[in-house]
Amino acid sequence: MPIFEVESWLVADGKEEEHGEAMSRWLRWVNEHRELFPEWRSVRYFVKTIAGEESERHLIIWEYDSLAAFEAYKASRGDYQGPYAEYKENDPYHKGVFNHQSMKVEVWKDLERSLWIE
Repeated sequence: MPIFEVESWLVADGKEEEHGEAMSRWLRWVNEHRELFPEWRSVRYFVKTIAGEESERHLIIWEYDSLAAFEAYKASRGDYQGPYAEYKENDPYHKGVFNHQSMKVEVWKDLERSLWIE
């Protein structure tokens, strides 16, 4: 059963431009190195709008085939050794552009997928 890792955050004050550049750079880097992420079925990036005080909350959703795939990815990435050292260098999380106090990480599972409209 697929699961979704959902991470959200607000941009650090005064870092909007740097944040946008860092996110674009990260997404391009990930696309160029897909072999490092076979467990990722998809990655989607959003920003909330028209949401009151939650407006401008950024959100990434990683889709995995299963909880086992999620756990396998976390284990292989580990503490960013080997090829994942370069990943860490490109990860906006480590660039001072996130308000880390605003971060939320959740894992979701889908329901009634056969009835989804896609």
